[in-house]
Amino acid sequence: MTWYGRGRTRGGRRWWSTVAAGVAVLAPAGCSPEERPLAGVAVDADGTVRALLRPCDDDGRVRGPRLHGTVPERAGDTEREADAAAERWVGWEARGTERAEKDFPLFAPPKRWQAETRGAQELRPGLSYRLTFGDPDDTYAYSGVVIFDAAQVAALRPGEVLTGTSTTSREEFEDEARASC
Repeated sequence: MTWYGRGRTRGGRRWWSTVAAGVAVLAPAGCSPEERPLAGVAVDADGTVRALLRPCDDDGRVRGPRLHGTVPERAGDTEREADAAAERWVGWEARGTERAEKDFPLFAPPKRWQAETRGAQELRPGLSYRLTFGDPDDTYAYSGVVIFDAAQVAALRPGEVLTGTSTTSREEFEDEARASC
């Protein structure tokens, strides 16, 4: 006799097999939101580096918009060293849900966001930057993310947008953002 019921070995195994299959499918998914091409970095005709945010929310809201510049992780860093480096970020961070500005200077988030700032508000060589925002609802269905460094931004020409996957035209960025929503 099995511990999961009298004479139900066959059904019990089937039930446990179903549970195990479900865990195997769902475990890799975790709780992380899907990263979508909704954030970008561009340089305007005046040479100003701009943040581009394209939320899917009908009201144009974003959760926790931020720009963090950190020293990139190095091979051989311990988890503790990597966590400590991540805490020494420069840039800005807003908490809560905010109405999004779609296009603003990278180091000048909208004043109404009351963003916390740290360090020099300028691109610095040797740092990896992450511009991100989240789904404003409690579903955490998606996030907009772009990771870049000063050299990548320096290579941008007016009209180009650095996204999470490539450098595209402004029109292509807008089309990809709309399609991903």
